[in-house]
Amino acid sequence: MSAIETPGESPSSSASAAKPGPVGGDPRWLTVLGWLGRLAAGGVFVLAGVAKLRDPAAFVEDIANYQAFPYWTWNLAAAVVPVAEILAGLALLTGIKRRAGAIVLGSLTLAFLGLIASVIFRDIDLSCGCFGEAGEASEVGWPKFFEDLALMAAIVAAYLPAERGERDATARSSESNAASGSASK
Repeated sequence: MSAIETPGESPSSSASAAKPGPVGGDPRWLTVLGWLGRLAAGGVFVLAGVAKLRDPAAFVEDIANYQAFPYWTWNLAAAVVPVAEILAGLALLTGIKRRAGAIVLGSLTLAFLGLIASVIFRDIDLSCGCFGEAGEASEVGWPKFFEDLALMAAIVAAYLPAERGERDATARSSESNAASGSASK
């Protein structure tokens, strides 16, 4: 029996209990869920951003239809939002600054949820400008609200798995803690 085993515990059970998951501590299901979230949310936002950039005038009109922003912000929002969607979506898809991308997309989605709720409660009849003229515009209402909630869940899933540097640091920390714990016994 080694110094780190407890009485009644087999060497194989203590080794498997301390063994990190396939991605340095994240369980496999979380890694898979993270990838699915990255693909779904990243893909949706890249497509939406590109569609808005292809026809900025239509997107300005969509922004105006929400009746939530002053006139002087419409062109600024029409320029900034699609670029932010594309860059943050690419961050999710490539994994470069993935968590930063997820935070940006989560913030945008939270704002979109607020806008949708505002339109619902003010009883404004309009179509979503989510994909510009590229997609068939859907009516803004509770179904769109729940679609955005599902999108937020995908963004959270994309955020959750640890970054590569965090996984490596956690694995090294766990290994050093295990080594110092066995040395003190």
